[in-house]
Amino acid sequence: MNVVFYRAKSPVEVMSMADKDKMKVAVELVRKGATMLGEPCAKCGGIKVSYHGKVYCTGHEDLSSVVAAETVSMDTVLAGVKEVILSKLNEAASSLGQESDRVKQEQLVSLMTKYYDLLEKLSQRQHRP
Repeated sequence: MNVVFYRAKSPVEVMSMADKDKMKVAVELVRKGATMLGEPCAKCGGIKVSYHGKVYCTGHEDLSSVVAAETVSMDTVLAGVKEVILSKLNEAASSLGQESDRVKQEQLVSLMTKYYDLLEKLSQRQHRP
């Protein structure tokens, strides 16, 4: 007597790699605050999620760019802007030291004044509660 055992595959084992990737993206969106919606997608029957006011389908939409999008704080942006302005201010100061043309010197001083004013405004913005 031969006995044959059959093992039922779990839903995860039956899924294709593309389906598994889509599921990972959906899980990542939920981790970032998305809400899974109760009704399936009318187009493909896929899982729908709501994220930052938009509804996405995990079945037929490419959500990799949505997951990759990162929330950036204003402080981070201001720090980056401040770094660029300081670098440009330094470049202008170096150019001013080497410039003999009075018109170009005036232009550089004007530019440096604008950079300095921007730095002052950024500093005031960062010190606000």
